[in-house]
Amino acid sequence: MAAATDPEAPTRSRAAVDRALGAGCRVLVVEDEPTLAANLHEFLSRRGFEVDLAHDGDAALVRLQSQTVDAVVLDLGLPRRSGMQVLDALRRSLGVAAPVLVLTARDALGDKLDAFGLGADDYLVKPVALAEVAARLAALHRRARGEVVDDERVVGPLRLDRHRHAVTVGDRPLRLMPMSMRLLERLMREPGRVVPRAELEAALWPDDLPDGDPLRGQVHLLRRALVAAGFHGLETVHGVGWRIAVPPAP
Repeated sequence: MAAATDPEAPTRSRAAVDRALGAGCRVLVVEDEPTLAANLHEFLSRRGFEVDLAHDGDAALVRLQSQTVDAVVLDLGLPRRSGMQVLDALRRSLGVAAPVLVLTARDALGDKLDAFGLGADDYLVKPVALAEVAARLAALHRRARGEVVDDERVVGPLRLDRHRHAVTVGDRPLRLMPMSMRLLERLMREPGRVVPRAELEAALWPDDLPDGDPLRGQVHLLRRALVAAGFHGLETVHGVGWRIAVPPAP
């Protein structure tokens, strides 16, 4: 006789995964549109996030001064103080290191570059699926927790020690200029992921992008230094960006 099956088991399993998605992650949602704010609060709470709300920029900064959060969901079009002003203040004045997910209707490249330049970690354009917001928050939280306990990034023979600002390929130390170090650090945050040009430019020149194509020149300098040391994993994905390739498992 065939074993009995429970048709609801996959549903329950999926629900358990959803509830655990945000476990241990305290999120401040800064959104002035009441319906969206309420929907985010309900949806994220059901997935294990601890959610607090702020409906304007000033209220957001008051909360960030008085409580610790693990992540921030930030609208840009806020009353009293804009989202860009909040982002600038929380990074520069308050020193908040928690990852920031910008959630906005603004889809212009200039807005995205400005947000990344001020310290945003991710950027989503409305309308967006709430499930994607939850998934991205969970990914940002996992990444942030990993960075707190680990100052080293390792890809194959390439090792970057962020605490000592040192790079080695195997046993060979590699001297890099500050701009090359910043570029390498950004690429090694997510090995294997193609990092778009806009993200790299915002990371290297947050205030003012120089004329011409300075990023291509910086990539060339970094690749030349890595190849000279024996590392060939800095790859160009034409029309998209660059990545540090993850070597296949032995």
